[in-house]
Amino acid sequence: MLASRRTALSRCAVSQPEGHLLKNASKKIVVVLLILSMSLLGLPAVSLAAPIGTDALVQLDQRGELLSQIQTQLARDDVRAQFLERGVSPAEVDSRVAALSTEELQMLSMQLDELPAGGSLLAMIGVVFVVLLILDLTGVTNVFTEI
Repeated sequence: MLASRRTALSRCAVSQPEGHLLKNASKKIVVVLLILSMSLLGLPAVSLAAPIGTDALVQLDQRGELLSQIQTQLARDDVRAQFLERGVSPAEVDSRVAALSTEELQMLSMQLDELPAGGSLLAMIGVVFVVLLILDLTGVTNVFTEI
């Protein structure tokens, strides 16, 4: 009788080890995940593509041209010296000009074009002041805190 119990216990221990139950559970999880992933492969992918209008493309091109033209004029040594004299870093000016909308860039470009050749430095500083004022009023910058 003692021998039969030992064989029964040994059969139970051999037939159902703990690792075997974990392997079955992990296999079931893997199989379920594979079934779900394979069933989702048949669904069409959603894409959000739309054609770009000609006017939008022209505006993007125009903005790039205006930005490069203004940055070229503001990159002059005498203008940079005036910025530094007034306590405005050239990098800050470049970032603020890059933040302008296309309409603001057009307005600034027109004002820069109206300056005499060789440039009145005072007029150039006035234009930069107007740009900074517009940016401050729209909330983009906080230059004039005491006004």
